[in-house]
Amino acid sequence: MELDRITHPLRLARGSHQPGSGKGCAMNAISYINGDEHITDFPATSARPLASFVQLCNDLLAGPDGYLSPEDSLLVLELGWLTVGTADVADTVVHPWVAKLLVSPPWGVVQYAENAAAEAITAIAELHRLLAPGETPAIAEWDGAARAARAVGTTPVTAERYAVRAACQSTALVETDDWDTLDAVTGNALKAHRLANADAGAARVVEITRNAIRSWRRLAGLSVVGTKWDAVAA
Repeated sequence: MELDRITHPLRLARGSHQPGSGKGCAMNAISYINGDEHITDFPATSARPLASFVQLCNDLLAGPDGYLSPEDSLLVLELGWLTVGTADVADTVVHPWVAKLLVSPPWGVVQYAENAAAEAITAIAELHRLLAPGETPAIAEWDGAARAARAVGTTPVTAERYAVRAACQSTALVETDDWDTLDAVTGNALKAHRLANADAGAARVVEITRNAIRSWRRLAGLSVVGTKWDAVAA
């Protein structure tokens, strides 16, 4: 990492970079270091879903004053750096990753669901898992799984509700590789994680984020070894 390209001290804070503010989130720092023409929450070489996970960690780690401590800055920058090189992937990565987003034991949102909700999420995850590259999907089967998910009754503003939403929205990915759709799926999954872990602090969400990044990198055939920063951002 070329930390000398960043004006010191680097101030990581909750929210997105505003020109002239002297602060921004970890993904803004990655965007700057990567040389993006415009500083953004979604650097060109980082997969958007992974960037969203890191942004959530960034905001949860911010203190009452809105800034991250030196230690937490280092932590979230390491996570952000692990997203570099993950943007250019095929559906052969996206569908298996979405399956894990839904039902992976360490970090899938199905852990927040019960009974019919859990069954609906699991059924959709299985469709993603079994979809072979180049295979014509059974649209009727996907539509049926989506209808079953929409029919599940959940309490408003709960982790279970957003977990089901993530699964239901993910069925649209069978007909499109639109990143906006994947953004929506990821956004609902992150809402589920945030609500479920509201009392546990940021540590659990950081752990979930590490799993999400490692899973994506592993599916893409990329190294999953972490990169250590040789300086602490203040």
